[in-house]
Amino acid sequence: MNSLSAIRRGNPALGFDKSLPPSQEDAILRALTRKVNPADRGDIEPNMAAAFAQSDFSECLKAIAAALELGRVILPVVPHAVTAENPCSSGSLPQLQLEKVAGVRAVPVFSCVSTFEAAIKTVLAAALLNEDAQGETTSSASARPLPVNARALALTALNNPGRILLDGRYLLPRPLLNALASGDEWLPAWENPNFLTQISLLVEQVFPGASWSVVPRPAGIDQLLIALDPTITDLADALNSLQNRINCLENLRESVDLLAVTPVPTS
Repeated sequence: MNSLSAIRRGNPALGFDKSLPPSQEDAILRALTRKVNPADRGDIEPNMAAAFAQSDFSECLKAIAAALELGRVILPVVPHAVTAENPCSSGSLPQLQLEKVAGVRAVPVFSCVSTFEAAIKTVLAAALLNEDAQGETTSSASARPLPVNARALALTALNNPGRILLDGRYLLPRPLLNALASGDEWLPAWENPNFLTQISLLVEQVFPGASWSVVPRPAGIDQLLIALDPTITDLADALNSLQNRINCLENLRESVDLLAVTPVPTS
């Protein structure tokens, strides 16, 4: 099934209810909530609030990664009926289709309960992928907020779909989740000297002398912005060639999840 099946006992302020006995609770859910503070009332954590205060988006993402090392996030879970024939001993995380990137999904999480509640009333209610294995569809309006340890969630999300979307705006890609799950410091693609050297060589092969930069974008994958004259002959073919070469880079996923070549007009 595509949504977690039970709500674990927790703080009433977070809206938990006990749907199943411990023997039938979802194994993933139990693992994710193992280190959560039972006194958590769902407010945004101080380190995350400080990260959001960063005016530069790239610096904000780095601060978010640091805040998640010892932090928690709010995961939406959707309860549904459990029978003796289908005790639902395992499951998978809820997923969203990213609006800006075709075919790319992420686990939706939230920094606090108030942000979760606002999303349930708008975007999440329409976009949460929550059809179970029998093809029955539950309403995402029935989703409940579950506080989970960020590192444990990162380890689980790496298997499927490999990304987390925080508050509908901050995409946490595979390299970040890898670093978080293993306790390492995340090195963003736009600061990774080895990766940038490889990109520089590829750009020079296709567009000699062109100016470029790697930048993150809200709720989307990183972009390779490259300044080009729009009148260049066979520009579309050249851009496709550069994108294909980037996609074929060895160990690409260790540095960046995905990278979209995006031309901008030369000034």
